[in-house]
Amino acid sequence: MTGYLLRINGTAVPNLTKYVVSYNKLWKDAERNMNGDIRASLIGIFPKIELEIGGQLTQSIIQTLCGLLDQAYFSVSFTDPKTGTTKTGQYYASDYSVELLDKYRMLYKPFSVNLIPVSKQS
Repeated sequence: MTGYLLRINGTAVPNLTKYVVSYNKLWKDAERNMNGDIRASLIGIFPKIELEIGGQLTQSIIQTLCGLLDQAYFSVSFTDPKTGTTKTGQYYASDYSVELLDKYRMLYKPFSVNLIPVSKQS
């Protein structure tokens, strides 16, 4: 996989080793009646993007990634496996941890982060 599957504010995300798009449904007024039937209104589908970033993670790559992920909200352009097209939306990043692998070469261990959509997909 290459960084071109995903861009944050126009910058390709490097070193992608895992790329999962989850199509999460958000419901409102969900309840079950006495027969066990559910009644709810679908608000929309919110495509969450699960990433693992690995390979040789240098100090420079980590600084770039942290700069992109630490913004409150950002534009994400990603390849949608369902349609094979590029979609763009506003997202924010989940918490993530960066762990040092080798202090002499300043290399870091792979890490995971989720990108969560602000709005439903159109």
